Amino acid sequence: MLDLELFRKISKLKEIIAEAHENNIYIIMSNHDFDKTPATSELERRLTLLKIFGADIAKITVMPNSAHDVLNLLLATDNMKYKLNCPLITMAMGDLGKVTRISGEVFGSCLTFGTVGDASAPGQIESTNLKGILNTLKLD
Repeated sequence: MLDLELFRKISKLKEIIAEAHENNIYIIMSNHDFDKTPATSELERRLTLLKIFGADIAKITVMPNSAHDVLNLLLATDNMKYKLNCPLITMAMGDLGKVTRISGEVFGSCLTFGTVGDASAPGQIESTNLKGILNTLKLD
């Protein structure tokens, strides 16, 4: 798998994606917002762009500044989980975003990240703790 950021030079992005797909490499296309959480409609637009540009898996990570921001991300995830016909990874960073890291299965996010040692992003949960939480919340 190859993880590519959405907002790069489009011609180069298309070239990399085409070469990856020719070599049976799946694309996780990402969009990160380290400052804020866009409105639900903008999150949905970005998820759509990720798919349009060739994502096999569409990923959005945002920084929430309120509980409402967290709800916007979860609503966008739930709204898009069947519309895009590809797996989604969505999460919010920081303490407010921790709930998105454990509730993905409910809303349509297929993957989360835990830490082994130092966190690579704010709000990541230690992997052993995360595994227990995910097992407890697992849908039947």
